[in-house]
Amino acid sequence: MNTYKFVEELNDLRDYFILADPFTLLDYKKENNLPDNLISNFTTTDFGDKVVEKGKMIALARIQNYPYTICFNLTGKNIELEKAENNIQIRQDGYLLEVTQGKICLFTIPYLHKFNLETIERLLVFRKAQIEISNGLYSVSILAGQTQQKYGKEPTLEFVILPVTEQTQFTAILNTSFSIRNDQY
Repeated sequence: MNTYKFVEELNDLRDYFILADPFTLLDYKKENNLPDNLISNFTTTDFGDKVVEKGKMIALARIQNYPYTICFNLTGKNIELEKAENNIQIRQDGYLLEVTQGKICLFTIPYLHKFNLETIERLLVFRKAQIEISNGLYSVSILAGQTQQKYGKEPTLEFVILPVTEQTQFTAILNTSFSIRNDQY
């Protein structure tokens, strides 16, 4: 399958989502002798930006507390938010994402407070927005807006994920706001 769709409540009253292969992020934490409390480290040093620029995770800033439709598109074709009936509000290209354990997950910031193997195991059980994907380096474009669903337009995040080579450069704008206008809330 090349397109995946989830409806998920990722809300935790914080305004960040994280997209990552959690094991790649854990390996990076270990290699750099970072503490289990990654959120504290990322917000008080420049490691947060470095982790994103190196493709170990993607941080989506200023996310509102809504239930979201989450789409993963692995072809770059038939992009949901680009369809005429939908409302694309934000597009940010140029992210990199490294996958070393064949899985990526979308999760919330509290998982970074005590980021260890036990936390990852909980994340893999409780988070629905996760897919299996081949190991490698990927470019990621993030689209945000509203898509037409059964009961009207709903907040949507779409990740277009395509394989790239090691020479591909990170070009996304750090700290892009993914705050969308939602007509239903």
